Amino acid sequence: MRSEERKEALWKFGGYIFLLTITVLVMIPLYWMIVAATIPQSEFFSWPPRLIPGTQWFQNFKALQESVNFVRSMRNSIIISVSYTILSLILCSMAGFAFAKYEFKFKEPLFYFILATLVLPIQLLIIPLFLLMVQIGWTNSYLAVILPWAANPLGIFLMRQNMKAIPNSLLESARMDGATEFQLYYKIALPTMLPSLAALSIILFLNQWQAFLYPLVILQDPQMYTIPLALAKLVGQQRVYFDQIMVATSLAVTPIFVVFLTMQQYFIKGILSGSVKQ
Repeated sequence: MRSEERKEALWKFGGYIFLLTITVLVMIPLYWMIVAATIPQSEFFSWPPRLIPGTQWFQNFKALQESVNFVRSMRNSIIISVSYTILSLILCSMAGFAFAKYEFKFKEPLFYFILATLVLPIQLLIIPLFLLMVQIGWTNSYLAVILPWAANPLGIFLMRQNMKAIPNSLLESARMDGATEFQLYYKIALPTMLPSLAALSIILFLNQWQAFLYPLVILQDPQMYTIPLALAKLVGQQRVYFDQIMVATSLAVTPIFVVFLTMQQYFIKGILSGSVKQ
């Protein structure tokens, strides 16, 4: 028995060492990003590399602001990402509820058609979307970036799979008590889907926060640039502004950490809840 306990303890110890090693490897680039944001560009390629943060952060940020108006770009990214996430959560949850709990003609073919759109490359959609936005006069606007992708196929799929876990008897009881169909969705389905909605919100927010190609085409005014577009301007043909890029990157990842840390308790539960048949 002692031998088995010792063997189990060694396995646990090895597992902890492995996880600690992976954590350190993941944190090294993040730490270097913070250090690089606080030093002048002349020290970037010095040897041995500098490992202690400097005092150049405010100077680097000032240069960044003068180059690309980063504060405005960050505001644009926050407005677009938050608005897109909220709108997409509403549309995806409503569509998922409909596909999970209602019967209508061509239900299954329509659902699989929506899933099939996941394989369409964005390069195939950019030109038609751009021409459409030009015709309705939405170029260089938040709506042009948010609305075309609001009904996210992956979000609809996740919501549909999770909504299936809601007992039909519960909905029927609510109908007998006089609840409307919208009340079934708003007061019964949504409260039970909070973990799934939190997990989906992280996915949607990250997708929009890091979007580059489509905003690059549709947002031609520098005042409307998002963070990825602003960062691209710092890479010139003759010079790359590493100091400014590191400051911008360190600021850009902050909202991602805030969103994930706020909803991490729901993330794993929300991702896995739809995978278990009930």
